[in-house]
Amino acid sequence: MKKRTNLKALTLLLLALMAPALSGCVSQAEEAATAAAQTISTDYQAEDTQAAYSQQEAKATVQLSGDAIEVSGSGARAEGSILTITEGGLYILRGSLDNGQILIEAPKTDTVRLVLEGVSIHSETGPAIYVLQADKLIVTLADGTQNTLSDGSGFTYLDAEAEEPNAVIFSKADLSLNGSGSLTVTAVFENGIVTKDDLVIAGGSYTVSAAKDALRGRDSVTVLDGSFSLTAGRDGIRTTNDEDAAKGYITITGGSYSITAAGEGVQAITVLSISGGDFSIQTGGGSSAAAAQDQSLKGLKAGTQINLSGGSFVIDSADDTIHSNGSVLISGGQFTLSSGDDGVHADADLTITGGSITITTAYEGLEASTMTIADGTVVMTTVDDGINLAGGNSDTGMGRFGQDQFAANSSLWLLISGGNITVNAGRDAIDSNGSASMTGGTVSLTAAMVGEGETIDVNGTWSKTGGELSESGGNGGFGMGPGGGGRMPGGFGRPGRP
Repeated sequence: MKKRTNLKALTLLLLALMAPALSGCVSQAEEAATAAAQTISTDYQAEDTQAAYSQQEAKATVQLSGDAIEVSGSGARAEGSILTITEGGLYILRGSLDNGQILIEAPKTDTVRLVLEGVSIHSETGPAIYVLQADKLIVTLADGTQNTLSDGSGFTYLDAEAEEPNAVIFSKADLSLNGSGSLTVTAVFENGIVTKDDLVIAGGSYTVSAAKDALRGRDSVTVLDGSFSLTAGRDGIRTTNDEDAAKGYITITGGSYSITAAGEGVQAITVLSISGGDFSIQTGGGSSAAAAQDQSLKGLKAGTQINLSGGSFVIDSADDTIHSNGSVLISGGQFTLSSGDDGVHADADLTITGGSITITTAYEGLEASTMTIADGTVVMTTVDDGINLAGGNSDTGMGRFGQDQFAANSSLWLLISGGNITVNAGRDAIDSNGSASMTGGTVSLTAAMVGEGETIDVNGTWSKTGGELSESGGNGGFGMGPGGGGRMPGGFGRPGRP
């Protein structure tokens, strides 16, 4: 039976919470939220989560011994140190190979299940486990077992044009992993675990060290549970299908994650949805590291949308900690963010309806084209602006290395209708290149007292019809004090790096 995760309820919640907002901005907020909140269905099957098995149901048991393999049963054959599985079914593996491979070449309609009962496989010239053909491979880590897979510097592509295979576990079919044992993957050549279809992980303990990506699914990655320690020379978790808008997503509902990545922590080519889990992520050496303007070193990144409804996150990134080339929706979760650029960035709409967000350091705290804060707690300390409505994508601009000035733009707006917001800014606490309005919530703004700092700096109009507002700092003379109704036009904003 397929399980389905549905995000329609999130859309309804967002629209309901924005109902009391100012009429003009309400219409804009509803349109933005409706457009952004795609309905993403994540499909997985019961067999993907099934870790129980019996010796009796095995088609074959396989003993690995150095450079030799012994097969007891049918559906598989051994040739030297290579085991080839040609039929679907359950196979139990034990022992170690000094330099060998598990090759799966089964009918396209067959599901192959490997149970690892204390397995160690090193493959110097290719994947330790290679799925050339099957409908799906399911790998079960047997309870209480420790398993290791690794490749070597002699790894070579079988398909030089496609540069494949390129991972310690490489699958051309769907790939699922489950169980309660452990798996250590060392990828000297390129990637740790890669599938060209869907990757589902339902349990287990994983330690992956990879020269490039630690975990990658071309079409999707779905993680239900597990413990992950990922060290990556590029991305920690990644999808790559940019040809089908319904694919390329990442969905995480639980698990614990320690990710150290030279590139992105978690990157979905389309939609990234997280509803649970504990995350500790460092990218690019952290927020204090020097990063080139053309580098992308973000904590969480998505091509079209990020949905965060639960979980605990500690992210230290050289670039934006949370970044979407489209929209960001935050309805729950605990966030401690340290960024070398933006804390949370959306090229389009940013909507916050819950959760607790603490931005300990960032160039700018929250940045988007349109922004609605309806509930939740947001506390930030920034080098430049706290809340910035700049507009445009992040392919240009000066980031933390400089600023661009923008003219007033009516399509850019900020609406605060609820929540508790505290801003300590090194420049403007709120900087909108369009309009800004407040209808509710409790807001405390502190801006720089030298230079061009303002508590509220808008290029369009400022309106306050409700809520509690306190202000301090700023260079004085332009604002109208706590609860004031007009602000100095002008100010600066900037889209960050891609």
